[in-house]
Amino acid sequence: MKTKLVIFFTLLLPLAGISQYYQGLNGTYYIGSLNVHNNPSAIVNVPVKWDLTILGIQDKHSTNIATVHNYSLLSNPSNSEYEVAPGEYKRKGDANVNLNLLNFRLALNQRSAIAMGINFRSYTRARSSRYNFYDTLQSFRDFFVLNENNRDDMSVDMTSASWLEVYGTYGQTIVDNDQFRLNAGATLKINRGYSGAFAQMTGGSFSKTGSFPDTYLTNSVDLDFAYSDNYDRVDNGQGSNFKNFTSGLQMGVSADFGLELLIKRPYITNRQREEEYYDYDWKIGASLLDLGFSSYLNGQYSTMLSGLRTGITDETLDQKFDSTINSFGQFRDSLATLFNTVTNYQGNFKIFHPTRLVINIDKFISDAFFVNADLSLGVARIIPVKNNRLRDLSVFTLTPRWETKKKGFYLPVQYTSTNKLWVGGAVRYGPILFGLHNFANLFSKKRMQQGIGYLAIILKASELTGEKADKRLDCW
Repeated sequence: MKTKLVIFFTLLLPLAGISQYYQGLNGTYYIGSLNVHNNPSAIVNVPVKWDLTILGIQDKHSTNIATVHNYSLLSNPSNSEYEVAPGEYKRKGDANVNLNLLNFRLALNQRSAIAMGINFRSYTRARSSRYNFYDTLQSFRDFFVLNENNRDDMSVDMTSASWLEVYGTYGQTIVDNDQFRLNAGATLKINRGYSGAFAQMTGGSFSKTGSFPDTYLTNSVDLDFAYSDNYDRVDNGQGSNFKNFTSGLQMGVSADFGLELLIKRPYITNRQREEEYYDYDWKIGASLLDLGFSSYLNGQYSTMLSGLRTGITDETLDQKFDSTINSFGQFRDSLATLFNTVTNYQGNFKIFHPTRLVINIDKFISDAFFVNADLSLGVARIIPVKNNRLRDLSVFTLTPRWETKKKGFYLPVQYTSTNKLWVGGAVRYGPILFGLHNFANLFSKKRMQQGIGYLAIILKASELTGEKADKRLDCW
């Protein structure tokens, strides 16, 4: 059993992670307090004086590592079953979660606005090379037998980070004429890293040395892993560890930058110009998001291991990771005996946030109907650090929507970085926003590992920004 667990975690089986994606809201100008996270300049072209997201929660995840059976959002969760997915393939797992608290936007006038708030955010991303796994494995030899076709260049790459951030945003109009208006905005975010970890396995290879019974020799592997030291302070004998876990947190910083171009509809009179101040024919946004990092103190067992000793057989591995391994410290110490070079990490480590370039195009169709296209391109590789980067799940989303100040209906269709196509939906009525990333979570009892959704409570001022505003604010 111990051997199976070691293989299980070493080769990246299930995610344990707990974005800022209220996907249906892409393009809307009624909720600047949330859209600030997709483009900081979006807080300017909002026709109400202020809006406040009291509470918002969003979960988006996708994995082929595990499967949930007999459960959908319309079924009884007590009947659900969890299975580590068997088979021979590359493993992928992503989890993006965020909690928005008191996200507030205030228009200073028609041409400028500010926003501020608190967010808790968590990302986990995991990838592995192709390998075969079944949860009935009893030894390393069983694993090697299953992976005769995957003897070389086995790898694992996992990064996970959670942080609490406080942010402030300023946006204003920088160009305004009869044809278009250009708004710009920037956000500064100060964070405290709550939980961080990374693990990489590279160059894993083994060879067969005998038959009847089969025997195997591990040829090479390098390991590199670290975790935040607050996990070392957790006392299993103590009822509550909140104070221990949240003390000594490190500070990090990140920023967002954005531009938003509004191509105006033709107008004839000055009165029409004022009444249609917030209206547009096209809205084109570009933003650079999450340029920054969170920081964590290394845990006492954070280690880099290289130079595998010779003669490490499958039998050796079974002996090293037997039933006497009862803690992570013991696991790390057993690992250390297998390598010539063992380096303990000191000080802190940084995890870079999922930096991305977002291009958003919003087209007015008629009345209260719009279509939005959102493209998210990961650009974290521009940061000159080899490892420890996060990436967001979103790639491309197309969202038709019908909305007024009081209500809205949204139908986002999105393609994710895990090569999945999801069709979701959202409804906004009064102060409540509810949405699903993937309608399959409602109806299929084997798709809960793909999707989930979001819920938010949003208050808006009845007072309009300026003397005139969008005519649709008087309707429905």
